[in-house]
Amino acid sequence: MDRNQAIGMILISVMVFVYFFFIATPPTEAPKKNSPTTPKDTLQEKFLQKKPATNSIVLDSAFLQGKSQEIVLENKVLKVTLNSQGGKIQQVLLKNFKTYDQKPLYLLDSQFSQMSYFVPTQAGKVDLYQIFYEAEIKDKSVIFRAKAGEKIIEQTYALKGEESYQLDYSVKINGIALSKENAQIEWSANMPLTEKDAIPSRIKSTISYYGVNEGYDYLSETNNLQDKTINEPLKWIAFKQQFFIASLWAVQENQFSKARLVSYADENNPKVVKSYKAILDVSTEKLQNGKATFQFYLGPNQYSILKNLDFDFSRNVGLGWGIFGWLNKFLIIPIINFLESFISSYGLLIIVLGIIIRLILFPLNYKSYIGMAKMRVLKPELDEIKARNEGDMQKIQAEQLELYRQVGINPLAGCIPMLLQIPIVIAVFTYFPNAIELRQEAFLWADDLSTYDSILTLPFHIPFYGNHVSLFTILMTASTILYTYYANQTSSVEGPMKVASYIMPIVFMFMLNSYPAGLSYYYLVTNLLSILQQIGIKKLVDEDKIKAILEANRLKNKDKKKSGFQQRLEEALKAQQERLEAKKKALEQKKSQGKIKNKK
Repeated sequence: MDRNQAIGMILISVMVFVYFFFIATPPTEAPKKNSPTTPKDTLQEKFLQKKPATNSIVLDSAFLQGKSQEIVLENKVLKVTLNSQGGKIQQVLLKNFKTYDQKPLYLLDSQFSQMSYFVPTQAGKVDLYQIFYEAEIKDKSVIFRAKAGEKIIEQTYALKGEESYQLDYSVKINGIALSKENAQIEWSANMPLTEKDAIPSRIKSTISYYGVNEGYDYLSETNNLQDKTINEPLKWIAFKQQFFIASLWAVQENQFSKARLVSYADENNPKVVKSYKAILDVSTEKLQNGKATFQFYLGPNQYSILKNLDFDFSRNVGLGWGIFGWLNKFLIIPIINFLESFISSYGLLIIVLGIIIRLILFPLNYKSYIGMAKMRVLKPELDEIKARNEGDMQKIQAEQLELYRQVGINPLAGCIPMLLQIPIVIAVFTYFPNAIELRQEAFLWADDLSTYDSILTLPFHIPFYGNHVSLFTILMTASTILYTYYANQTSSVEGPMKVASYIMPIVFMFMLNSYPAGLSYYYLVTNLLSILQQIGIKKLVDEDKIKAILEANRLKNKDKKKSGFQQRLEEALKAQQERLEAKKKALEQKKSQGKIKNKK
């Protein structure tokens, strides 16, 4: 690696550093212990305050009398408990998942989630979720029916299949005159902590939605309070956590005409990740002429499942934008899903993933090594040019370009292949913190690869580092320093740039200490594999043959005209040097004039 390559690598490292700190969403610092306690009258409590009942004024007494009965709809992955008092969802259990402390994982529960469905009648608003219903159970579905003479209200719920997280929902009203106003669905929830630490979970949680005109969007994940009104029809809204989603879909066209979405995070309440509230304006057109149909998705935030749903719902997983998202969709995730079929340990799976990625990148690594080997062969001549034209950068650069032309090499040949590998590094960095596949997967001393491993808890908090020590992060840092040391032994980098190459691993150690152990472990594996790969390539490459090839190129290109690109490059360098010299000369003249004035 020569000077140009070193500069390129440092610039790449700076780009990655800027991305990690300012573009990606990093873990936030824990709240200080002496923070003031949160008042009882918080937004979190207000979210779950029940609306005053208006049904007793509007509806016949027959709708307000009955008994409470629990009905369970169940398949292999989902257990939905409904109640005839309100005909609404009371509890949702995800059967294949548990909380971090190995308790049943309830995505929704009446203790922390409430819904109201206000329908405008000509006599006033009616909350359908305060009415008593009779239940009619049919296999994987239930019909809640309330009757008062010819007035009938029905709510129907149906699971879509044995392994589906989708729940069909419809509402039908007959014999009750409705006004022309929109109905409103109000949904409030305090999302309980299901993972190891509330802080990284909180910055991966938000309300997302899909607008008919603007497409996928979401409230800020890092701002503690977000209150947004969307004045366009929506296809769905979702209460998103790091690994799970509860969402409501509008099946009929322009059904959700607008919405108000509120997200609130109380940093002093570690038991609640975030509090959400959605107020959806719902068209009553279908209620007047048939039935209103909806759909719930209540399950994991997993790409292999969400990719089968429409309207960009899979973007909730957070695969990254642009090329990073494409790499995750079509490279990283397919490889992981393939390996899952015959490797049960995710620690071993990550090793195999690293090997596959290294094999895919082998041509680029080989080309990069060849480029660096060519520059090493040329180093004596490059040093001679510098010594012969000491202080004259224009001549140095011109003679270096001429040398490169004669031997037929591109000075960036070793840097460009490295640059092309950066998107995979960032793609993995983006995906692993959102990969539910790593959740509660243990390996060695890490009991959960989806969160940080901690071998020591500190009695104090270090800025940008935290109050714990992650062993995988330390090993990753050590392996990066080792790889840098090995690479520097075969490069021409000297001085400050050589020192700078050791600084970035330390910076990344601070950055990744609170990131998932699986991510640091993956980087550890790829670093070790890269070292082995470099050793193997070194044995394959004969630098004497490279030198012979360069000498042959020198003879072949001796009388060859310069390319148009090289001529333009040399002209640009010459013009730049002339501008610098003119600027330097003007500055010297200005200084001399100043001295003359001072003497006078």
